[in-house]
Amino acid sequence: MNLRKLSIGVLAALMTFSSGCQKNYLDINNNPNQVTAATPVLVLPSALSSSGAYFSTSFTFLNLWMGYWNWSGNYSIATSDKNYQFTSNFGTGIWDNGYIILKNYDYTETQAATLKQPLVQGIAKIMKALHFQILVDTYGNIPYTQSLQGLASSQPAYDNATAVYEDLFKQIDAALTLFSDADKLAAQGGTVLNPGTNDIMFKGDIAKWRRFANTLKLRMLLRQSEKADRQAFIQTQLATIKASGYGFLGSGENAAVNPGYANSAGQQSPFYGTYGYQVNGQPIEAYNINRGNKYAIDFYQSTNDPRLARFYAPVGGSGTTFNGTFFGTIAPVANNQTSGIGPGLLSDVNQPAYILTSHEALFLQAEAAQRGWIEGDPKTLYQQAITESFVNVGLTAANAAAYYAQATANVGWDASTNKIQLIITQKWASLNGWSPFEAWSDYRRLGVPNVPISQDPSTSVKQIPVRLFYPQSEYNFNSGMVRQQGDINQFTSKIFWVK
Repeated sequence: MNLRKLSIGVLAALMTFSSGCQKNYLDINNNPNQVTAATPVLVLPSALSSSGAYFSTSFTFLNLWMGYWNWSGNYSIATSDKNYQFTSNFGTGIWDNGYIILKNYDYTETQAATLKQPLVQGIAKIMKALHFQILVDTYGNIPYTQSLQGLASSQPAYDNATAVYEDLFKQIDAALTLFSDADKLAAQGGTVLNPGTNDIMFKGDIAKWRRFANTLKLRMLLRQSEKADRQAFIQTQLATIKASGYGFLGSGENAAVNPGYANSAGQQSPFYGTYGYQVNGQPIEAYNINRGNKYAIDFYQSTNDPRLARFYAPVGGSGTTFNGTFFGTIAPVANNQTSGIGPGLLSDVNQPAYILTSHEALFLQAEAAQRGWIEGDPKTLYQQAITESFVNVGLTAANAAAYYAQATANVGWDASTNKIQLIITQKWASLNGWSPFEAWSDYRRLGVPNVPISQDPSTSVKQIPVRLFYPQSEYNFNSGMVRQQGDINQFTSKIFWVK
């Protein structure tokens, strides 16, 4: 089906894949045969909940590609999943669910504008920018200016990826202007609706939304770091960020949502409920399928990294032995000989769903500072990022300090001769399970770290893919527009910022 044709009511119903215990937020249409206007501040929490599920569960395959996980030898895996020879039916949820979520944010933004709710409107704008960014980073050119219009544009044209990126900065700036307008209105004695607890990410803390917006901008600018023709744009945007004075997300500031996850069917935290345990405490099949990858396990062991026992469970569930196999290994070993997903990633059934972690935010700042893009000491930011990673998986700041004090090239700041490579390597080490999409993006941009390709003997192209195919639904229902993008190759049809 063409998902951009769906009505608001149907879109909301489809979003139950992520809203679970927040279903009541969208149960506001009294007549099931008639679409009625939903209050935007009540749609917002369900949209944010959907974003949390999207980023928690959509990118399992990238944990495999990026050296974090491998499949269990207890299961038979299709060869096409191991040698990168996937089809247009692979990973379609990234596109389909992405546009569903975007439609709900678009509705929230439009209705908030009508009702003069600038804070809600601005939040929706920022989240739209985030989701469009992910679609560009995955597919390149995408429907943008003609998307989200329902029957008014059922076969939307594709926009140039670079142009979309540039407009996303404008949309984020417009959101920040809305926040400023709200401040002015409040200062004049006007009434401004703050979403409060309906904002299940920052609880109506607009200062954090401003920092989140700037952090998204910085992420998108760093994507383009290796492109000479993008440097002028980058510098212009950096000047705007500096002039705003808002800064970036810092220590203890995870962009994460929690609508009230609980140990009930359909109400568990999305990552926990997808890769962890059932309500009765028994492992979910995905837990048994996904095991540790030897590449990452070897890295943590070689650098004396205590996060090893947080990212992975010991072999057999107890002790100090950790073992994994390389992605695509022709005969991966059984579960009783490999490590499963660890307690740092599966901490609790009601753990938040993370959209952008504090450690990613600080690694972004460390890289930007090292490049001379922003103020701040890159070494300090680097060490703060490592500390946040340790804390986020249940370790302590003291554990982190002992770790980064090591005089080894992959850990110690002073011991490294290539600071950017060091930052990205440690960023990769921190993103295990949390955000493999960002690890993949850094790999496509910089080739760091040197993750091994699939070990499957049928892997004919010795390269990790740089993109996905457009989904089959586009070829079925928007054929004229998608075919204008040419013949897509997962190895050579690069996103505009890819190295």
